[in-house]
Amino acid sequence: MKLSRIQSEVAQDTHRFKCVIAGRRAGKTWLAMRELCYQAREPNKLIWYITSSYRAAKMILWKEIKQRLIDLNWVSKINESELTITLDNGSQICLKGAENAQSLRGISLSYCVIDEAALVSEDTWKEVIRPALADQQGGAMFITTPLGKGNWTFELFQQEKLDPINWRSWQFTTLEGGFVSEEEIEAAKSDMSEAQFRQEFLASWENMGQQVAWAFNREKNVIDLPQLSHRNLIVGADFNVSPICACVMVREKDVLYVIDEIQMYSSNTNELANEIKVRYPHSRITIMPDPSGSARKTSANGQTDHTILQNAGFRVCAPRRHDAVRDRINILNARLCSADGNRHLFLSKRCKYTINSLEKYCFKPGTQQPDKDSGFDHMFDALSYAVAWEFGLKRDLPPVRPERWGSKVASPYQQI
Repeated sequence: MKLSRIQSEVAQDTHRFKCVIAGRRAGKTWLAMRELCYQAREPNKLIWYITSSYRAAKMILWKEIKQRLIDLNWVSKINESELTITLDNGSQICLKGAENAQSLRGISLSYCVIDEAALVSEDTWKEVIRPALADQQGGAMFITTPLGKGNWTFELFQQEKLDPINWRSWQFTTLEGGFVSEEEIEAAKSDMSEAQFRQEFLASWENMGQQVAWAFNREKNVIDLPQLSHRNLIVGADFNVSPICACVMVREKDVLYVIDEIQMYSSNTNELANEIKVRYPHSRITIMPDPSGSARKTSANGQTDHTILQNAGFRVCAPRRHDAVRDRINILNARLCSADGNRHLFLSKRCKYTINSLEKYCFKPGTQQPDKDSGFDHMFDALSYAVAWEFGLKRDLPPVRPERWGSKVASPYQQI
């Protein structure tokens, strides 16, 4: 397998534990695949690849490593359902998800690669994987994009200083990885917040603070709005009984203006739809709600939140499943202030609940998990569903389309 200079340096190092902190698309997964194959060259070894979930493991690595091993003529047996490849020498390479870490107990491991380690819990390593390596004195490689100094991988990165005999750490940027051009990296600055850009492309340990909307600045994002046409309106909605929330927006080119908000307690989707129609009777409404509304039954006759909105005459655009929370947070922050210092999301001063949410919605202490018990998440979610749909990356999933509309609804996502 051909490796870049930095990949070769990591691959040739003989430390038992390796921690690789790198920017996006810097070749981390290719390095992981090489390490798995290299460790499996010896007979009767059990090698695991672990990432955040079974689904992620299958999507990230399964097809690539399976084809690579077939090309090498190393394969004796492939188990598709268990994501396991048995080699001619009796070694096994298994792909695992960490969403149910306790189910991974009781195994003696020869080696383990933990990919996107920042998204895997510290307990998975300390309570499950580390003991599994003990009897064979197996090694491990951790590879990840950093998620701030509050994440456990920051302490993992420091292990080299505490135990240099067993541990070695590396930190390199996307550009140093050699797989993404400098022009592409510069272009990404306009789509990302400054802190997000440093973290994702420069592999920097960013302390983004506890505020989920860390790029929000009341003085700069809350303005006296210009004269705007209400002919076409975008509405982001979050379904809750108490409260049910919506943000009303106007888009002009690549800028979103939040002109109004709705927060209703002890209410439902029908009442939300009626309130929108009363406030904006002559506007064409495109609503971008919680994706789970396509399945949630909200009435006795079996309608879902989405069909209620469609029957109210609204165009409904939503992915069939939730975007990753981290992606949605990053997209919103990039609109509030991108890495090149530009702002593309502004709020009216009247939107006091949304402003309050952006200022007070925080991560749980010491984590990158938003505190959903704080009560400040609903307006944030309503706003971010719309922003993520309008400015996120394209998924291979069509939008929900009302049957009454004859024309096909095109996704605004850009092709990956």
